[in-house]
Amino acid sequence: MTALSEIFVPLHRIIPFSNVEGQGNRSSIFLQGCKLNCLYCHNPETIPRYTENAKLVSLQYLYEQVMEAVPFIRGVTISGGEPTIHHKKLVPLFEALRSQGLTCYLDSSGFFEFDRIRSLIDVTDKFLFDLKGEGAGLQTLCFDRQNQAGIVPQQVIPERLHIKNDKLERNLQNLTALLPLNKVEEVRLVFLKHFFDAEHLVGKVALLLRNYPDVALKIIRVHSKGARDETRLSTHIPSAEETNALAAYARQCGINKVLTIL
Repeated sequence: MTALSEIFVPLHRIIPFSNVEGQGNRSSIFLQGCKLNCLYCHNPETIPRYTENAKLVSLQYLYEQVMEAVPFIRGVTISGGEPTIHHKKLVPLFEALRSQGLTCYLDSSGFFEFDRIRSLIDVTDKFLFDLKGEGAGLQTLCFDRQNQAGIVPQQVIPERLHIKNDKLERNLQNLTALLPLNKVEEVRLVFLKHFFDAEHLVGKVALLLRNYPDVALKIIRVHSKGARDETRLSTHIPSAEETNALAAYARQCGINKVLTIL
């Protein structure tokens, strides 16, 4: 077995104590690298896998940083970027932390190959599942090749798809697969207008969550501060009233736990 000191990952930053990344007080580790390029991303510096400002650190270093926060934390949450791109390397870290009684969470977009990362899923206690959207507008929002500059286009629904439908639906497919494994703590939806039909998507999520009343839906009203194109993104920001109305609709659809961040 390879020692933790011999496995390295690109680190963006560590927050030793956080109470917004899963149940209880947790250490949050943000790794570099993401396959998506969401127009509303507020951490675009984490999208490239390697940058001058990122540090290449060993799993032993991460393990020691987390253990310094014990006994004041319940566990660790790995975020990014998209942490599942480091799936092979994270398995031994999670195994080591769980042996110390800590829970291990992943903050993920859900766009991963389920079978490929199954070994990481098996040692992950819970996912914080960031549901980005659905349909053709999702291509523009998170996958378009032109998103590198973060400029919001005037036409948000593309005339043609260069991403296959099955790939655009992979997040919902993976959510469907994770729920029976008791691997999801909350589903997060960043709510913005025009890119997708939010009520239609919430209806789909409600069908998935109907047998899992302990899984929360967190509806987050998008904001433009910190985004790369604040001016154009602001035209897609829903009002607080629209956000609360979407939350009310989610409750009408039968979702037991609905939270909003305005």
